[in-house]
Amino acid sequence: MKRVFALLLVVSITGCGVPRASKIIEISASELPQELNQQPTTTTTSTTVAADASVKEIQQPTSEVLSEPVELYYISDGRLVATTQSIVSPATISQVLAALLAGPPTGDNGLGLRSALPNELNAEINVSKGVAQINTIAELLTELSPIDQRLAIAQLVLTFTRRPGVGQVIFTVDGQNVAVPRGRGDLAKPGATVSFDDYSSLIVALAG
Repeated sequence: MKRVFALLLVVSITGCGVPRASKIIEISASELPQELNQQPTTTTTSTTVAADASVKEIQQPTSEVLSEPVELYYISDGRLVATTQSIVSPATISQVLAALLAGPPTGDNGLGLRSALPNELNAEINVSKGVAQINTIAELLTELSPIDQRLAIAQLVLTFTRRPGVGQVIFTVDGQNVAVPRGRGDLAKPGATVSFDDYSSLIVALAG
């Protein structure tokens, strides 16, 4: 069925005033210009995107493991020397104790050094208001010679008072306050705190 396109023209007769009449003129399809008589067409465009043949490997960022230097004290000829080891940051009290009990560093840095602390020392450390309470077993004192008792206590005190937030140390055995030897050889009373200065006389510089 042919569609009839009608062009409606409004013809106004104009004078000096208002239009007086209007007439609708119908134009048949055959009288329309060819451009106006064409049927509308629909065009579909498809686009093909070629896949990239080379796929670049996506590298995941590597998380950096942070470490911090920790000062640990060991024995050389009856004196205490400081060594520095790196521990994963932030280093906890438990990590520092484990590193200390593991013994002197290997290689030249640990040459001639030893520890008076048993490798399997059972100790619990709690820090409160700047005081580290080290609760351990009686064997720390009873199974060591008097000299090694003093050196073992010095290792613990010197190492932990070098940690941030720790200024003093108090020792207990099975939860009971005990007397411990100080660097000068005298005993601190049970329940009395000891500090870095109490053992600083035992420190000697490690020969380079």
